[in-house]
Amino acid sequence: HLEAAGNVQAAIDCYEKADAHRTEVPRLLQEKRQTDTLKEYITNSNDKELFKWMAQFCESHQRLDAAISYYEKAEDFLAMVRVRCYQAQNEASEELRKAALDAAEHLVETSGNLAAAFFLASQYEALERPRDAIRLFSKAARYNHAVRIARAQGYDKELQALALQAPKRTMLETAAYLEGRGEANLLDSAVTLFHKAGDSSRALQLCFNNRLFDSLRAIADDLGTDTDPALLGKVGHFFMSNQQFDKAVHLFITCKQPTKAMDLCEKHKVKMTESMAERLTELLPEKEADVDGVRVNTLRRIAELCVGQQDYHLATKKYTQAGMKDKAMDALLKSGDTEKIIYFASVLRSKDIWIRAANYLQTHNWHSDPELMKKIIEFYTKAKGYKQLGMFYDACSQLEIDEFRDYDKALGALKESQKYLVKAQHDTTMLEKRIEMVQIFVDAKARVKDDPSEFERLCQQLLNAPRLEAAVQMGDVFAVLIEFYYSMHNFEKCYQLIEQMRQKRIVLGPYLDQAMVDHIYRAMDIPIHRDTGGGGDFDEDI
Repeated sequence: HLEAAGNVQAAIDCYEKADAHRTEVPRLLQEKRQTDTLKEYITNSNDKELFKWMAQFCESHQRLDAAISYYEKAEDFLAMVRVRCYQAQNEASEELRKAALDAAEHLVETSGNLAAAFFLASQYEALERPRDAIRLFSKAARYNHAVRIARAQGYDKELQALALQAPKRTMLETAAYLEGRGEANLLDSAVTLFHKAGDSSRALQLCFNNRLFDSLRAIADDLGTDTDPALLGKVGHFFMSNQQFDKAVHLFITCKQPTKAMDLCEKHKVKMTESMAERLTELLPEKEADVDGVRVNTLRRIAELCVGQQDYHLATKKYTQAGMKDKAMDALLKSGDTEKIIYFASVLRSKDIWIRAANYLQTHNWHSDPELMKKIIEFYTKAKGYKQLGMFYDACSQLEIDEFRDYDKALGALKESQKYLVKAQHDTTMLEKRIEMVQIFVDAKARVKDDPSEFERLCQQLLNAPRLEAAVQMGDVFAVLIEFYYSMHNFEKCYQLIEQMRQKRIVLGPYLDQAMVDHIYRAMDIPIHRDTGGGGDFDEDI
């Protein structure tokens, strides 16, 4: 009524209230030839349906750029790609046609619209651009079309990846096609497709006929305990008859038959990888449910196999899981991994393990590594291995004497040694005598400035003592005496002591500074004697 009466705005208001404005308003304004009003109405409406109507109107009047603009506002990507493809077919120059197709491709890439991708793929196929068509059909998830083109073009290497995403029927058709090609490099793909499509028997037969070990292994990994026993037996027999023992082991693991898998590993020396060991372990009963000892026995067998293959870390892990701590430590000690040995001993909290770890650490350069030394003392202390700890402190004292000539530290270490050996009820008679002699030497050195006479007496007492070398190096006693007399410029006494050292076949180098010895000989006007590496002498006149 309002429309017939010429009241356009009132008619529009009523059409909007009736939700009929998307069709009736464009019709009304178009009939009234109010094109500008129509454009303004659609622009202000921000309605996708109206944008789409206006885009179709512009397209019908060959105003393609305007149509694309309105399709974009309507988010109708398929229509935008369709218009771009139309432009590509009708543009005059090759450059413009290419630009239109590039614009269509950009729309597909940015929008991710499957329908738009399919439309552009169809256009590429019509334009005899097969690789672009395959790519766009794949993007549109229309893999059957991609497979069809790939087969037609002979793109055999790309078929497997495409067919695996297609429906089962396409998989089976592609697998049969690849098998029929008769090319060795395509048979693995045919096996994969038959298997994924559910035709495992045909996939297996193809493997048997063409000795496709790796493909058969991949199929075997998907077999389970519910697989036909006859089929499992056939696969296992095929592996065994072709000396593929590692693949047979994987088959038995996959089929949850750990005993058979272990039998094969041991009989044919199959390499036990960490993955295999963990998968086998997962098949074993839990510790609480291991009534028949299957878990412990299998873990022990895995560990022994790893020891034989010198994989000591894995062996340690499996022995530990089996509760065999001593054997775990045996394996770890063979590995020579000091850091892990320390960690293992710290975690297990076992007296025997602590002692063995400390014994091992003593074979390393502990005297230059304070942390290693601390660990040795810590492990012996925790294990209450007083005898071993006492012997270690004894070794420390000897090192201080031999390497550093530090008798104060050596004395402290000897006293610690005595303390722990007493706790161990070990005979310390000889040790006490050594402590006594080292104590005398330490006291003597302490008196060199304040009581020189007592210093000389104590040093002479040591030089005359039987079995001095068991506690104090005689060369050190001679050295402190010679250095004392040298400071007093008593070169004659120095010379006499040096000669005594020579008579006792003590090499001078480790104890006396050669410049000091030369000075003494010059002062005495005596030819200089030097020690050779072999302990002999030669004269050299000044």
